[in-house]
Amino acid sequence: MTEFTYSPPESPAFLHTLRSYLRAIKKDDIDTLLINSTYEVVSSGSFSHVRWDSYDATVRFCVPVAHLPKFTESVKKELLAAVYTVFPKEVGYEINDLEISPIIEAPPDDGKLLSNSASLVSSGTIEHDGLRFRSRSEVKVYNELKRRNVLFFSNATAVLGGKDVKREPDFLVCQDGKWGILEVMGDQYHPSATAMRDHDRARLFKDYGLYFIEFYDAKECYNSPAQVVDEFLKHLSRS
Repeated sequence: MTEFTYSPPESPAFLHTLRSYLRAIKKDDIDTLLINSTYEVVSSGSFSHVRWDSYDATVRFCVPVAHLPKFTESVKKELLAAVYTVFPKEVGYEINDLEISPIIEAPPDDGKLLSNSASLVSSGTIEHDGLRFRSRSEVKVYNELKRRNVLFFSNATAVLGGKDVKREPDFLVCQDGKWGILEVMGDQYHPSATAMRDHDRARLFKDYGLYFIEFYDAKECYNSPAQVVDEFLKHLSRS
């Protein structure tokens, strides 16, 4: 059985590779359309017919609104072919479709309408319920937490006084006066390669007395958000 990572490459790295390939095959017009874009891999969780232990997936590009009309069917077909060529096989996703979506941007004079308490999350990520999220796994956890009798902050910026440092926990949760952090790991926005940095961030929070910090795999968060939240809240109540 192939050992897949199930962690698509980060958006900047993958887009750099993809655009370099497009230029190499003389598709500069398509390369230009991807300027200031982001991408994500979306899977329904269904196994692929190509490899039984991999998942069917769609690659979604978020692009500036002005570029949308230029993504004709022929352009999307050529772009999908390029994605097939450069997308890592060891990830464990079989790309079978491509979507083009607009980057959601707040108007210049109203930039605080779509924010998570001065969130560091940039535009071009996922907008849901008036907030920004790095991945659809986060959205799944957010929706599940909303169903529970808890207070929580999503991707809100924490200022660590005395250290001149800002950090963003994925979810800061308060249940019956107890505080904990739920972190999502293992997708293009939370890759396993950044685990050391994530644990360093956890150490910083512990310096301020916030000791309960749990890490959950992004695939598990996407497929079983209720189970993830149940487990997190159970452990938090016992902390």
